[in-house]
Amino acid sequence: MKKYWINTFGCQMNISDSERIARVLEKIGYTKTEIMDQADLIVFNMCSVRQTAVDRVYGQANQLQRLKKRNKGLKTILTGCILEPDKAKLERIFDFVLDKNELSFWPQIISRKKITSKLKNYLEINPIYGNKIQALVPISNGCDNFCTYCAVPYTRGRLVSRNYRNILQEIKKLAANGYKEIWLLGENVNSYLSSGKEKKDFADLIEEIEKIKSDFWLRFTSPHPKDFSEKLIKVLAESKKITPYLNLPLQSGDDVILRKMNRPYTVKKYENLVKKIRQAFSQKRLDSDKIICISTDLIVGFPGETKLQFENTAKTMKKIKFDLAFISQYSPRPKSFCYEKMEDNVLKDEKRKRDKILNQILQRTALEKNKIFLNKTIPALVFSYENGYYFGRTRQNKPIRFKAILPDLIGQFVQVKIIKVSAWSLEGELVKPKIIVIAGPTASGKTKLAIKMAKKFNGEIISGDSRLVYKKMDIGTAKPTKDKGSKDFFSSKIRHYLIDVLDLNQEFNAALFKEKAEQAINEIIEKGKVPFLVGGTGLYLKAITQNLDFPRIEPDKKLRAKLEKKEISELFEIYKNLDPQGSLKIDKNNKRRLVRAIEVCQITGQPFWENRKLKEPLYDILEIGLQVNIDKLEIQISKRVKNMINQGLEKEAQWLYKKYGFKLAPLQTIGYQEWEQYFQGKISLLQAQQNIIKNTISYAKRQLTWFKQQKKIKWIANSLEAEKNIKDFLKK
Repeated sequence: MKKYWINTFGCQMNISDSERIARVLEKIGYTKTEIMDQADLIVFNMCSVRQTAVDRVYGQANQLQRLKKRNKGLKTILTGCILEPDKAKLERIFDFVLDKNELSFWPQIISRKKITSKLKNYLEINPIYGNKIQALVPISNGCDNFCTYCAVPYTRGRLVSRNYRNILQEIKKLAANGYKEIWLLGENVNSYLSSGKEKKDFADLIEEIEKIKSDFWLRFTSPHPKDFSEKLIKVLAESKKITPYLNLPLQSGDDVILRKMNRPYTVKKYENLVKKIRQAFSQKRLDSDKIICISTDLIVGFPGETKLQFENTAKTMKKIKFDLAFISQYSPRPKSFCYEKMEDNVLKDEKRKRDKILNQILQRTALEKNKIFLNKTIPALVFSYENGYYFGRTRQNKPIRFKAILPDLIGQFVQVKIIKVSAWSLEGELVKPKIIVIAGPTASGKTKLAIKMAKKFNGEIISGDSRLVYKKMDIGTAKPTKDKGSKDFFSSKIRHYLIDVLDLNQEFNAALFKEKAEQAINEIIEKGKVPFLVGGTGLYLKAITQNLDFPRIEPDKKLRAKLEKKEISELFEIYKNLDPQGSLKIDKNNKRRLVRAIEVCQITGQPFWENRKLKEPLYDILEIGLQVNIDKLEIQISKRVKNMINQGLEKEAQWLYKKYGFKLAPLQTIGYQEWEQYFQGKISLLQAQQNIIKNTISYAKRQLTWFKQQKKIKWIANSLEAEKNIKDFLKK
């Protein structure tokens, strides 16, 4: 199998371009290698924006020549943001110099064969993302600003925006696949205006992304100060997904130099914009999110920059107090206005001196900014693990590390207490937020207890019941009564999460539950409240208490339709053959669970139970179980079912069946499945009622057996014992 190797220079846009190049190469049979010497196809995705990148590519000439002698079939490609003078200098080194905008045609150029391909915007090619945690999503390409020092309009062309629907589709897929951080990219990202009939601007796009129901951080780069409207500031400050980090290029702190750069703002306007943004976040955000980290880009030694003009930049840096700055020493780029019209008349030694002075200012202000976080507990996203430390980023995009033993928090949001800071990074210790789990079999009174404890301890409730998520399944699931007039689900004035959020024909499984439950837990914690996770679905509770990592596998509709026609006993035998170990643990009377387990086994080719990975728990958890006498529980179940019948369960079931049919998975559960024979005239109403009671009692006994095996559950007899345990736990 032939292998490819890509070397990427420049910004995040180039990295994103390389991800699309990788997709095209893999479609024509190449596989990726991390070692240049092993490659049959070498791609240099370069950047003419900085001279250093050009020099580094040119420096590879001898290496490429040596590799070609050893591998006669080796092909080399140069692509990226290439200015014509650089192209003329470099094209003799490479077999192909290809335009990324024509990426769809690369296969036929490389193979020298005619391959049918529809020309399309290369940004719509599905990328192979560089990792499973962070994704780069370009929303536009090119720039119309023509800053006098910049080559981007000549290398990437004029601004072209993607259609917002395509962007949303890409982000929805990323969210569904568990990505935790998404960057929106553009050379002038906030001048975005969707192509097509619906002219949505950048603020509109953020609002559309905000509607995606998944827990991920949203960042963007690089904006222009001139395109920051009041509307955009408001949208950013009110967004729950946008992180409190902003790179806002200043370039110079002197008005004369800004005019020469063709930057259409003054230092005063920039300072006012920073003030507005900081105020908006301070007023609209909670806790550490009130503190927005602002970084900037600066150029020293711009043509004609005097010492006084440089000192104005230094003064501006001291006044604004940036968290971070990317400082560049000016170098002329071919095609730019400066290259053609301005003399590069600031000496290299002077540029280096000015660079050093700004970095010294930055070091002081960055340290001052980081000290704000000392002894605070803040969220972080973990990216890697090395030598006993986790490494990640905070919501303010600050590098952070903390000690831990096992590397199983990668890709997770965690809480970290900051114990040490430097100018460039934070160090902390892992803090596990406290949550309370109240478990018990059906009809044991756990929801009533949870509401009482939530009122006592300033809490909110997350439902851990696999059926309460569905709308219209009310009486048969013993769903709590919703308070009148409440938009979100409140019962007895306590907010409940994961109730009434899906239609019956929508997919819900343990992986989705874990994602939504973690999102709800984080939301409750951000409010300064205590999360109460309440339910009787063992696997759902275990997903949180043991931090199970489930495979994210889309449902196979054809396979499901085939499996759902089979009897439960037949499904269990199929699953037993696929996953003998799992068959000892799964609820063999739960048809939905069996269908999903078989589906995962057949799609992944692995046993279902092996697809689940145990990870270090994210939370400090108190697990409470309600002690129940089985005889008393049977009486309670019998009473509850009779009450359900009196409340109109027959009518509810009939309406659901008429709308959705008998075979829909949520309706093949206790309280609903028993009505099928009744509606067909095969059994009486009394028999339907008795079947529900019998099946509920059987299920409650299985729940009790499972809960008794969980050694961490503290069993309590009444609410006073629960209150004491919770009080002691929260004091720790």
